[in-house]
Amino acid sequence: MKKIFIKLFSILLCTTILSFISNTPLFAAADTTPTTATAASTKHAYIPGKTRIVLALLNTIDSKTAHTGDIINFKTLDNVKINGVIVIPAGTIANGKITKAVSAGSFGKGGKLEFSVTSIKTLNDIDVPLLCNASYVGTKQIQSSSGISAVGSAVQNLFSGGNNVQCLMGMSIDSIVTTDTDLNISISDLSSTMQTFKEHDVNITL
Repeated sequence: MKKIFIKLFSILLCTTILSFISNTPLFAAADTTPTTATAASTKHAYIPGKTRIVLALLNTIDSKTAHTGDIINFKTLDNVKINGVIVIPAGTIANGKITKAVSAGSFGKGGKLEFSVTSIKTLNDIDVPLLCNASYVGTKQIQSSSGISAVGSAVQNLFSGGNNVQCLMGMSIDSIVTTDTDLNISISDLSSTMQTFKEHDVNITL
């Protein structure tokens, strides 16, 4: 029994020495580093920050009738595509909000409209954060002094109202994606997940 133990110990010792000399470990760890193809297939698609998306107003709004907090609707004018695959189709609805509405007043004070859009959804229901703020001020009312005395004209201008602001249906406005937005889809699965359209494009290549 003792001889067997010595023989086994000798074999193990020789193996260890040879392994050390050849700089080869006895038990090599499995290589878990993904190949280039695997890494590419698992990388998520995303919409880069600062991507420009053009929106169009769906309804006319007027500072005379609008109220702060009113919801207003927009639609995208272009397709947003990643690697040729549409992720936000043209015509996608984005909700905006009127952040300030002031009707025109006396003393020539013009009306004012301010509104914003904060996000829009992709085909797979991901919220894409947007920066889109707009502010419009009506011009002061100008009265003609024709046939009116200088004093009378001044008094009339003093008490006349300013102009309200109208933002007409179809008016376009730029919005910017505020940050890189992960679509939670690998690039390799993007085409099978998203619908495909053939319209005007905002084409992104990753």
